[in-house]
Formats: sequence, C-alpha cells, structure tokens
Amino acid sequence: MVTIQDIANKTGVAISTVSRALGDSPKISLRTKERIRKAARDMGYTPNFAARNLTQTESNTVGVVFQPQSEGNTDNDFAMQILFGINAQLIARRYLLTTATGSNWSEVFNAVKMMVEAGQVRRFILLYTVENDPIAELLRENHARVVVTGEPEIATNILYVDNDNRKASAEATKNLVSSFQLKSPVFVRTLADWRFEDNRELGFREAQEEGDVLSLPLEFTQQKQVLQKYFEQHQTVDGIVASDDKLGYLARNQAQAHLPSHPKLPTIAFNCSEYARLGGKNFYSVDVLPRTLGSEAVRLLFNDQQSPLEKTEASSVIVPYRIPKIGE
Repeated sequence: MVTIQDIANKTGVAISTVSRALGDSPKISLRTKERIRKAARDMGYTPNFAARNLTQTESNTVGVVFQPQSEGNTDNDFAMQILFGINAQLIARRYLLTTATGSNWSEVFNAVKMMVEAGQVRRFILLYTVENDPIAELLRENHARVVVTGEPEIATNILYVDNDNRKASAEATKNLVSSFQLKSPVFVRTLADWRFEDNRELGFREAQEEGDVLSLPLEFTQQKQVLQKYFEQHQTVDGIVASDDKLGYLARNQAQAHLPSHPKLPTIAFNCSEYARLGGKNFYSVDVLPRTLGSEAVRLLFNDQQSPLEKTEASSVIVPYRIPKIGE
C-alpha cells in the first residue's frame, strides 16, 4: 500500500508538503500540487480517510441537512438533483457527503449535533432557510462553515445560493399571460412560510396586479378540497401559475374536474420535475437548475480554501434560470 511517505520520497519533499498538496491547501503552489498529485496517481495512492480524520480537527466530510421529512415521502426529486450537483464537486475535492434528516426538527438537530461532535464535520450545506434556526445557531457555536440554499430570512453575513425567484416568476407569468391572452390567472402556493414561495408570489403580483392568489394547506387531501371549492366559486379562472410543479399539476387537475368546461388550463410552474412531464399539453415549467445550485453551494463552501487570487468576498451566488418557450 502506497503511503504519503512513499510519495514524499519519490518527489523529494516533506511529508507535510505532500499532505497539504493532496488536501488542496492554498499554502502550496499549483505547480507543486500538480507534481505531487501526478506522482500519487502514478504510484496508485489511495487516501486513508479514516487516518486523516484522526489527525485533523476537521473531517473530510460535508454534511447536507434536510428539513424534516414525513414517512413515505418520495417527492424529493429537486433535493436529489441538488445532491447530484453537490456530490460531483465533493468527489473532485476528495470529500465525502453525509446527510442529516428526520421526521421532526428535534431528530434533525440531534443528527447534526452528532456530526459536529462525533464526526468532526465542520462544513455544512442546509437545504432550507428558516428564521431563528437552532441548527444554524449550533453550527455557528462550533465555528462551522455553512452555506444555505435559498435566500435567508434575515439579511446577515450568511453564505447562500439561490435563484432570482421574483424575477423568474414575473417573467414566467408575463409569458403565459401574453401567449394565451389570459384575463384571470391564479397563483397557487402553500401556507408554508418559505421565502422562495413568497418571492414567486411577489413576481406574479408584479406581472399581474389584479391576479388572484390561492394559498393551500400542506396536507394533500385538504389541498384538493380547497382547490375544488375555489374552482367551483371562480368560474372565470383561465390560467395557473404555481410555486412548484406538484401544486401546478394538482391545481390543473382539480380545475379540469370542477370547472364546467373542464379545460386543461394553461399552466406554468417551477422545477422541471416529473409532474411537469405528466402535465402534458400547455403545462410548462421553469428550470431553476438544481444541479448548478448544488455545485455552486460547494464552491462557496470551500471559497475559504482558495488561493488569494482565486478567493472572492462574495457571500452569495445567484444561479440563472431557464424560462420554457410557450408552445413547445
């Protein structure tokens, strides 16, 4: 088994230099890193992650934290796409990915606490943003570096990646309204206090000042009931803008079932998920590039390790979005 001592003997540098080069330390020049990495590859070196963790105060692991998940919930396509983007970047950095989740906030908190105390994890990506988050406070107390996905509830020095959801929603609404000459579109969201939904609602209102907004409960059966009652009482609705594909798909199906003419209302939503593909004709979805969100979250997370010339003072990254072409 090849060791870093073997690589040091081969390249004529100190063991500490080999270790730093393989760990992508900014203290080692790019030329030296490339020479040592080439020697490591040629010699068939495989890093001993367990030994590395024992000798460092920070493990080679990044923790990804989910909001609580209900049992049997399979609606995680968006989060999985973000994870793919995160993992691709971590593999390139020779880091591992571990996740923290649970059925309630207490379980998630305890999972993160174990990562910090027992696993020495010091870099985290939070796949949510909430105000007065005890998990974020725990990580601050332990001097962890944290990036969140989504705009923080309070403007602070929090590192985050996001889309311009307000602009995307305004553009999507304008395109749908003009393409189908809509008079009475409705914006459908949930009652949850999520910043991305707030911003998408603001974008809709910016594009359609007189447009109606329908906020649904979180439970599926109750959502169907509220939608049924709404469409029975609002017969002139002629289009739907939804905060995500699942809501858009559900809303259009309920409109089809409870409006007298049973139309497939022109609909635009977000995330380019399976629900958008199931929606069929006149169902469109804004691609917010979740894999790119994941990749950029990792880049921001490791910005402190970059060389002075590569390091930026940016505290956020706004990822572009793709508005679909109406009619395609």
